[in-house]
Amino acid sequence: MRAALLAFLALAALAGASREEAEDEEEQAGRFSTPEQHRCNWELRRAAGGSELRLSCRAPAGGAARTCAYRGEPRRCPAYAARRRHYWRQILARLRRRRDPCARGGPLSARPCGPGRAPPEAQLRLLPPPGPAPTTQPAPGPDQSVCAERWHSLCSFFVGFWEG
Repeated sequence: MRAALLAFLALAALAGASREEAEDEEEQAGRFSTPEQHRCNWELRRAAGGSELRLSCRAPAGGAARTCAYRGEPRRCPAYAARRRHYWRQILARLRRRRDPCARGGPLSARPCGPGRAPPEAQLRLLPPPGPAPTTQPAPGPDQSVCAERWHSLCSFFVGFWEG
């Protein structure tokens, strides 16, 4: 009797885990607006080893849509497995508060997966825009790798300010 109960519980746990994995693999999409009235569409996709959040934002005056993507490995955060939906709600809330969600800024992370609570790979980082490689060498600036992950957003602000 006890062995049958244990086998039943094990099967139920496996079924629940596979259901969660299938739910996690579903692509999700939606819309939001920023304080500057940019209207953005978002799409969440699985990427190699992580997740990719693609954005397409249109300025309030119209014009061409600006697209960008953030990529990271939120599964490396211990809190992500328990509260996936909460994680993505917090990420989208942070993007909603930005004046331009596709503008260069610090990495995105949900509160339970922030710096010091999860490895840096768990944070979502803005991918460089697709296109031809620049023909000129960028001006030498401070190497951002000297910025500790904990201070990355502040450091990138000063580096961006310094570079103009």
